[in-house]
Amino acid sequence: MRIRLLAFAFLVPLVGLAGCSLGGTIAEHSIAYNGTMQAATDTLLVTNILRARDGAPLHFSTIGAIHGSFNLSAGLGYDLSQSAGATQPALLAASNPSFDIGPLDRQEFARGLLRPIDPVLLRLLSDRGLPDQLLLYLLVSKFDEGPGGRFVVNDPRARHPLDEAARRACAEAGAAARPPCDPFQSVVDNLTRFGPLRFNGYTRLIPLGPPLSRAEASAPERLAMLKETGVSLRRLGNGWQLYRAVNQLVICVPGRPGSAPPFTALALDNEPPQVSPMTQEGDPCNADEVADRPIPAGHAAAKGLAWYLRSVDELLHYLGAVQRREEEGAEYRVSVPLGAGRQGRPRLFRLWQAQPARPHIAVDYAGQRWFVAAQDDAEDQTLRVLALTTQLLNLQKSAGEIPSSGTLRLVR
Repeated sequence: MRIRLLAFAFLVPLVGLAGCSLGGTIAEHSIAYNGTMQAATDTLLVTNILRARDGAPLHFSTIGAIHGSFNLSAGLGYDLSQSAGATQPALLAASNPSFDIGPLDRQEFARGLLRPIDPVLLRLLSDRGLPDQLLLYLLVSKFDEGPGGRFVVNDPRARHPLDEAARRACAEAGAAARPPCDPFQSVVDNLTRFGPLRFNGYTRLIPLGPPLSRAEASAPERLAMLKETGVSLRRLGNGWQLYRAVNQLVICVPGRPGSAPPFTALALDNEPPQVSPMTQEGDPCNADEVADRPIPAGHAAAKGLAWYLRSVDELLHYLGAVQRREEEGAEYRVSVPLGAGRQGRPRLFRLWQAQPARPHIAVDYAGQRWFVAAQDDAEDQTLRVLALTTQLLNLQKSAGEIPSSGTLRLVR
């Protein structure tokens, strides 16, 4: 009986110790699993960019779930190496994690890959401090002047090495730049040469029909329209005007110092072109509310360049094309602010076969090892580009698209 009481006295503190150990074990394994997901996600992303470079099919999968099984046991044991056979406490731990790996080959995920990026992301990413040129190169697929105008495609094959004087001359020409200028680079340099892009959100009043006289404005059918959401009747000169109020977000491109207006506003819309020219009346880059002027039918659209945003699938193929151009010897550099009025010219994207001085990721593909260098604002933006691409790719996923069956389970 005394031996049983003694064993119980030893086991009680061991059970408490087991509880403490379980908490630390869960925390350690949670961090380790997160590192596993990081390595898998980074490797898959870089591999797909290399596949895009080679024109090979892209394939995606995700770790749908990680199941951790932890067993802690406590007991008493005898040390037989000593003649006295001393009794010693024992605490044993075991971990048996398993992973659910699901292929992202469903229709909704494929549609998400081909869907153009939401234009609101331009503002969100800009507010996070991402450089203008980096966002324009990554997210804009082409510029378009409209019917009969120029069409400027973001094609890495058009990139050729230029000295600073030649690049400035190309920027002055803008969309009209000719080879060896890269027209897309020329437009981007032109848009950003006088300062950073700005964003403004305001209430846009869109006219509904022509101006009205007092009698027309007080007609029952006109007054009935005021019951619709966002519709209002406002004074316009000697008459009245019906307006529909909508929220409008604009990109404001800075002009040459002293120019009027100081900014050119471009309207953001969910439908392509996602960024389009608009009238500059009412100072849309600074006002809280702007009323558009009624435009008669058949009136020409506002002049300027419209922007078309690319999808995540296009982004992956674009990075593959940039990598191919880099390997051919054409450095793909962008202008980014470094602070204190300084400008840097880092590479937009580059995977290295020779290990860089500060490697961050190493990926094996087609029998070769490829490296991603650590982030360097002045020299290499590759890691930042991969981080942004991962976020955009994750926006295309939802819990319903990750298979709950038909997965490959790996048990260690």
